[in-house]
Amino acid sequence: MHDLLLWAHGTVTTCHSRTPDLGYHIRQADVVVDVVVVAAGKKELVKGDMIKPGAVVIDCGINPEPDATKKSGVKLWGDVEYGAAKEVAGYITPVPGGVGPMTVALLMRNTVTSAKRMNGISTPHKPIRSYSTMTAGVPFSPSARNFSTAASLGLRALRFLKK
Repeated sequence: MHDLLLWAHGTVTTCHSRTPDLGYHIRQADVVVDVVVVAAGKKELVKGDMIKPGAVVIDCGINPEPDATKKSGVKLWGDVEYGAAKEVAGYITPVPGGVGPMTVALLMRNTVTSAKRMNGISTPHKPIRSYSTMTAGVPFSPSARNFSTAASLGLRALRFLKK
């Protein structure tokens, strides 16, 4: 995700679970943070008050916790405090059911491609989608000030975001 955003001329700041004052880096006033991608592996590390109003939040975290009330005996938590963040964010991926289906789809596609290559079956390379196609017909402008609009249109086109 980091490299995709750079490729699209986004300014990317990388933090980790031990970054001092993580909230400052997410909500700092002098830098516009329009897309927050969280994959830290810590339950509800990013709190709702850290999110800029209207930002796109992509929660990649899966943190299981025992829960006797669930049929599976496990409740999944994301790296973002979903209840508070959904009140502030423009779009947010839920856990479970957010980025997981996309991950599975791409894994299956790569598995089939690898099997074809191993068996000498050639298929022309077809990229999944170009950045401009992902933004629902709106070409991405590298000089666009409002990156969240382009990102949210693209993510809506992928149909895995829920408010």
